[in-house]
Amino acid sequence: MKLLIKTLLFTFLCLNSLKAQVALSYYPFQSIVGLSSNSERLLWVDGRLETNTFFSNVNMELNAMVNIRRGSYYNLYSGVGANVKPFYAAEGLAFDNGYLLHFGLRLKPWRKHPNLQVGFELSPYFNANFDGGVLRSLLGFSYNFSPKDK
Repeated sequence: MKLLIKTLLFTFLCLNSLKAQVALSYYPFQSIVGLSSNSERLLWVDGRLETNTFFSNVNMELNAMVNIRRGSYYNLYSGVGANVKPFYAAEGLAFDNGYLLHFGLRLKPWRKHPNLQVGFELSPYFNANFDGGVLRSLLGFSYNFSPKDK
């Protein structure tokens, strides 16, 4: 837990000093950390890493998202993604793990801090053979790092 907090703090300081337009997300119930491009734009990409697991069993996702509706208090989005296990490929096993659809909502409940958001997402997940799957639900927080000179 200490390492996670230090990593998040280090990432926060680096991104803030670079004035990058990215968002950092954390879904604590599922132990997923995400880094995405500017989620306020119409089209954005999102990379996620499953934490709290063995390195050889790590799941990673790469997602393409589109904002369906953007408002001052919320963003409604959808997208598609792929779930991979990078260390499996090194052992000669299948690299692709499955595919996802995303339907999400990012709430901006604090008027003075619109960059701090609460995210909720439903993500149907299909395995690589499309013969099984699960309906995932994610609940977490996101912070959009944006340039100060707007």
